[in-house]
Amino acid sequence: MKVYHSMKLIPSLSERSKGIATRFFVLFVLTFSLSTVLSAQIQNTSDVYESTNRPRALAVIGDRYHSPVHVRNGLMGPLALENIPVVYIENHKALTAEALNGVDLLIFLKDGQIWHNGYEQGSQVMWMTDEQQQAIYDFVNNGGGFLALHNSHGIYPPDGLYYEVFGGNYGGHPAPEEFMIRVEDKNHPITAGVEDFRTYDEQHMSKYYGEPDQLLLRNISDANKSAPAGWWREVGKGRFVYLAPGHTPEALGHPMMVRLIRNSVRWLTKQSDDK
Repeated sequence: MKVYHSMKLIPSLSERSKGIATRFFVLFVLTFSLSTVLSAQIQNTSDVYESTNRPRALAVIGDRYHSPVHVRNGLMGPLALENIPVVYIENHKALTAEALNGVDLLIFLKDGQIWHNGYEQGSQVMWMTDEQQQAIYDFVNNGGGFLALHNSHGIYPPDGLYYEVFGGNYGGHPAPEEFMIRVEDKNHPITAGVEDFRTYDEQHMSKYYGEPDQLLLRNISDANKSAPAGWWREVGKGRFVYLAPGHTPEALGHPMMVRLIRNSVRWLTKQSDDK
């Protein structure tokens, strides 16, 4: 009988021990890495689910060019992730001082015109009354948060309290196209985790009258046309944020825009002050 002493058909005890140790180490590293990622995600989101005392929002949405369904669907995700109860209204007459008494956050994606006789040229009128302007101003001045999106600076009563809160004005826009949104202030809580991004949208050429250090975003076309695309303000005890993207579902639902909305909501309701 031949005995093949040179063949190693069974690994030695020391080799098996090394293999087990290696596999255990790899498993430990993978488990630790996964738990670290999950912990970070939980820390970033779980705090909004710890209390029933959540900020409440009123969203005024929809106009001739922006379906309330498109706007509502774009806002539902970021507001749900921040656990913000929200009421959506399309009827501009429902925006009253009494309605604002029950909320902490006002959201607009709606221009300032209504059309009495269909969409015939010349039939449009401004809908916002002096009482509504005063109600919005008082709401923010007394501590409320106001998030204005896309065309919410478009064609409201000139030189009124609404534009005084806004700190900017409508400057028109070219046809929708793809362009860049550049982050101007990377150190503000509103832009935390936000990177420059390209999106297909209306490039609003907004007029901005505020301080340079309160400018958050700038849009830049491939033809090098640019304009302010986001800013923040403090008005009395309250806060205001404007974000320009939002004409298309792609722009409103872009991951970077979702992050901007979530961050804005937290800053406007003063949840991010101590973070």
